[in-house]
Amino acid sequence: MKIGKTDAFEADYMTKFRQIAAPFGIFMDYETDRAGRDIGLHLTQASSSGEGRIVTPISVWFQMKGIMPQTLSLKDLNASEQVTVALQTNHLAFWYMNPQPTYLAIYVGSAELFLAIDIKDWVGENFGDRILAHAPKTVAVSVSKRNLLDEQFFRNVLNRNLVPALRSIFSREKDEGIARFLRDSSLVKWLFNCETSGSQARIRVVSYMSKMRTEVYFESSTAGAEWVEMRAHWQFAMSDLASSFPFLTFRPQRTAAWQSETEYGWDSEPHVVRRLRIDEPDDGEWWDEDEDTDPECLFDLGDGSMSYGQMAGGEIISHEIAISLNEVGNRWATILKTLETSEIISVTAEPHFLSVAPWHAR
Repeated sequence: MKIGKTDAFEADYMTKFRQIAAPFGIFMDYETDRAGRDIGLHLTQASSSGEGRIVTPISVWFQMKGIMPQTLSLKDLNASEQVTVALQTNHLAFWYMNPQPTYLAIYVGSAELFLAIDIKDWVGENFGDRILAHAPKTVAVSVSKRNLLDEQFFRNVLNRNLVPALRSIFSREKDEGIARFLRDSSLVKWLFNCETSGSQARIRVVSYMSKMRTEVYFESSTAGAEWVEMRAHWQFAMSDLASSFPFLTFRPQRTAAWQSETEYGWDSEPHVVRRLRIDEPDDGEWWDEDEDTDPECLFDLGDGSMSYGQMAGGEIISHEIAISLNEVGNRWATILKTLETSEIISVTAEPHFLSVAPWHAR
């Protein structure tokens, strides 16, 4: 008696999948395979109290596929931007119509890694209802190599599937707002703790003359101590702060506003002149009108005000802006406390890095 090569390969990658996925949930299995899905995962999170884990309301399913090294070599993988597998059309139709999400996980043997996508979303984007009448028995499904099955993948799966589960409690927010809450819940908790303890909180915004990237560093300080970073947030093509962080109130170190003044020229005729007025609220002094002002140092906060930053080397503009929770933020903090108390979700306010850019999207 011996085990076939294909069976041994499948058993190997299923063991590896379980090792990767085990920290993020509890496994679920069908007694008999009649649903075109190999394994389920009821997602969990580390408790914010540090005591064990909580079971979230979200469970998902995986369809596993493996590609042997003989089928796709490491050289061929490195030369391509994606991996393609053939899936049965009736399975795609079933997953598309199923209200529960199904994820396609592909094990690439030559690189010993998994790629994964929401196959229900893939069918919706590429076929929609047409999949129900699609004649060919199989469909080629391509998955980008950036869609790694890793910690970020499981975090994204949890957040995306929590959105519909939280719709009732977020009666004022659309799905985009709920997704933003889940993304920034650690900041809401951190800032609520800062305000409760009397710590100062600020952001340092860094923009560039020659780049589309904006960097926002969230920091806190207690009793005049050094500033401690909570999040380094890098975002491509950021519009304004109020749109990016709708739960915050902003108090810039230096505010700016355009003012119209009337001047009389040599011909004694009145002329309207627009000047940039800078105010430093910390000491209440007006900006010295004799000093040059540079419109490139302006940053639109999105709440009707502007910050005036400092230019360095003709390239980098930095702003210091005090922050606090606004009405939305305080409401989110209350909701977060309710969700954590009932052990629906768990949020840890620990230092982290976040990049918001198209090339990091999965």
